[in-house]
Amino acid sequence: MKTESMEEQNFVNFKKVRGLGDMLSDTFKFLSVEWKPFFGTILKIAIVPVLIAVCFALYFVMSFMPMYADLLQFSQYENDINFNFSQLLIPFIGFIFAYLVAYALVTVASLSYIKSYVENKGTVNYKEVQKLSKENFWSYVGLFFLVGIIVGFGLLFCFVPGIYLGVVLSLSICLLIFQNKGVFDAINDSFGFIKEHWWETFGILIVVQILIGVVGYVVNLPATMYMGTDMALMIQNQETADLISIFSDPVYLGFLGFAYLAKFVLYILSIIVTVFIYFDIKEQRNPSSDMINEIGVR
Repeated sequence: MKTESMEEQNFVNFKKVRGLGDMLSDTFKFLSVEWKPFFGTILKIAIVPVLIAVCFALYFVMSFMPMYADLLQFSQYENDINFNFSQLLIPFIGFIFAYLVAYALVTVASLSYIKSYVENKGTVNYKEVQKLSKENFWSYVGLFFLVGIIVGFGLLFCFVPGIYLGVVLSLSICLLIFQNKGVFDAINDSFGFIKEHWWETFGILIVVQILIGVVGYVVNLPATMYMGTDMALMIQNQETADLISIFSDPVYLGFLGFAYLAKFVLYILSIIVTVFIYFDIKEQRNPSSDMINEIGVR
């Protein structure tokens, strides 16, 4: 009995109406209780693509910066330099493809875990999460491209339509996972789902992205400070010709790789908040039995 009551106390009920403060506090409450199985499940499903994506990101930096330096030298001195842009093609394509796969798997794994958590009242079935992740992977990829095209066209026309569409379609992935909708239905139903809740959603997303941006900036500081210190020493020692070598320095690449990994974690936090937004709107539109019982208790 005591164990059951403790589990009920630790259980985070997603099916509630929440304000921004409660969404943020419950995000950390959920992670404080579920961090080990939650991140463990995501790692089992997505760790290989994530590591490959980080490696391609570092490879792209190492390939791009020497060419960028050559371009600057060419523009300043107008020397004849042979550029081989094909050298960037493989790291660039690898970088884009690897990040797409990694973010897709992280997204569907996170949402599938939360879906299992909600439906089973805090008891998560790993095989169920793995199955849901596989089933929804290609649907998410298709949704990602369609949303990108729609929002991209919106941004071309006076920018404001792009912002509006971006907020509306930010919840389409939740409709895809939690309501088992197809890609086109998820996009279409997002407009009706978020109706009368656009400003609320926009405000929460803006605040969350600002917070994540600040933390992301802090995470980047070690790499930035190391690079700045190393460059200052090279300039002081009149070793300006070797400045570009900093981008192949193992220590700098280690700091940079850590920053890329940390950004995956920050992205997962934004996913959890998005789920809270989804259930907040859903409960306002159509309260579930959990919400009705909670109101009755009060």
